[in-house]
Amino acid sequence: MKVPFFFKIVLIASVLAGCKRAEVPPAASKAVDVTQFGARPDDDGDDTQAFVAAVNEIQSGSARRLLIPPGRYHLTAGGNPKSPSVLFPFSKLDGLEIEGTGAELLVSGVTGLFLFDGCRNVSVRGLSFDSPRPAFSVGMVTASTARYFDVAVEPEYPVVGGEAVPAFMDYDPETRLPAPAFLDIYRCIESTELLGPQILRVHLTRDVSVPVGHLVVLRHEVYGKGPVYMFNHCADVQVSDSTIYSAPGMGLAAIVCKNVTLRHFNILKRPGSRRPMTANADGTHFGGCKGTVLLEDCTFEGMGDDGVNIKSGLYLSIRKRLDDHAVLTQHNMKLVDLPDPSDVMEISHVDTLLPFASAKVRSATLEPGEDNLIRVTFEESLPEELREGDVLGNATRVPALRMRRCTIRDNRARGVLCQTRDVVIEDCTFQRCTRAGVLVFTEVVGFFESIGARDVVVRRNLIENCNFGAATAEGSLCATASLKDFAYPSQPGVHRDVVFENNRILGTNESAIFAAGVDGLTIKDNVIEEACRRGALPNGGCAIRVLNCARVEIAGNTVDPTRQGARFSKAVLMTPATP
Repeated sequence: MKVPFFFKIVLIASVLAGCKRAEVPPAASKAVDVTQFGARPDDDGDDTQAFVAAVNEIQSGSARRLLIPPGRYHLTAGGNPKSPSVLFPFSKLDGLEIEGTGAELLVSGVTGLFLFDGCRNVSVRGLSFDSPRPAFSVGMVTASTARYFDVAVEPEYPVVGGEAVPAFMDYDPETRLPAPAFLDIYRCIESTELLGPQILRVHLTRDVSVPVGHLVVLRHEVYGKGPVYMFNHCADVQVSDSTIYSAPGMGLAAIVCKNVTLRHFNILKRPGSRRPMTANADGTHFGGCKGTVLLEDCTFEGMGDDGVNIKSGLYLSIRKRLDDHAVLTQHNMKLVDLPDPSDVMEISHVDTLLPFASAKVRSATLEPGEDNLIRVTFEESLPEELREGDVLGNATRVPALRMRRCTIRDNRARGVLCQTRDVVIEDCTFQRCTRAGVLVFTEVVGFFESIGARDVVVRRNLIENCNFGAATAEGSLCATASLKDFAYPSQPGVHRDVVFENNRILGTNESAIFAAGVDGLTIKDNVIEEACRRGALPNGGCAIRVLNCARVEIAGNTVDPTRQGARFSKAVLMTPATP
């Protein structure tokens, strides 16, 4: 099971402690050029200190524009003594512009690159990012037992032994894409040992069958380091005409931000390389945001996790009712997600996830101690029905999502993991995502990510050869939930008003479309071919499977039985909820 990045507040706080906060706005026209401080493109020198000096000049308040002329610049992790975990932090700036005009930043070592904390009106454009030695290794499995396997690591990825491997996957050696029904292993590597030049033995803490002759990607980082771009409590952010070729964690994360726009923002396999992976984790991750998240004309490929993960935040479980207005809460993994005063929290039982009440937050504070208990006090009296174990979901931090003409392909996990409200995903392409192309979801069994979706439209998309991995979803296009004990919703209403319309779904192991627990579901004018290739899941023989939904319209879909997979048995199967 992966360890999520979301809300690593301790990391952010340690970075910000070294930042000088500028409050006096400079003349908007003044710019700082990294070459003024000694950066030289296209040479072999280390430009880190020149960049740090330029960033400090911006942070001091003398300018709001950082210019990075065209060319390649070499940077080194740990090169900013005031900021050990991210190279270039910005704090409390308004009107910040970073102009790359085609510059490429090559970072040696593992680090976050840009951190923006409490900034407004931020624009980043024209940059690309790569690492000479990505935070993963690739090689062929040459020997395997239950408790270790040997890898002939390719020369591009020098190894010395002792490397951490928090996760690994296996890939098809010919296509260098995730293998069908692939291995997706986390947190079971005890150690690594160098047997000879580029021969790494990976010791396991439990039995795992790793096939000889398969290609494996050993991830040396997953979620432990910051993304290339981290936006924390920012507003009105734009990133455009930028490319990431490798990232030790996520490509871009926006946490509790308002209005984030990505245009021509790409995460790509480096042209001319044979790398199977780009970002080690999510391509983009949006948690607890407000306003609108807009993605247009972006391409994300080869990530170690979702292309787009967007959610209202984390469910907080009720640990204790203190009085009529206050409760002690805690995330199940003890992550911190503090609601703001006036945020509206929906209250649900974990065995239904149907909100039975909502209340406005008066205050939320972290209790002393190491358990990350959060005291939440509400304006209204709490309902008598509230009980220990119920969850609070933040219904205020639900950004609208607009996603147009984007492509997500060749990644582990979902194309889009959608856990927000007011969503339009249109004219996009999802290819070879190991799980669903689009998954409308919420759950209280793993990471307790919220919230039940509302008003979701997924239309005119191509979803091709998705949902074939080890952790297979019920369909390539899904709206469902995992309740207590991994149960499907037994009643409609976890999600509301979901439209799947005019999509082409070509090639999938299980159902093409699956929905459970939706109140207000429209499935129409979709074209489905080669569904149900494997049909290993209980509902995997139906091209369209609807379970425990209400107000359902299914019309105009094209499902030719002669053009489906070997396990196909039925075009549509709908089981209504029982009263």
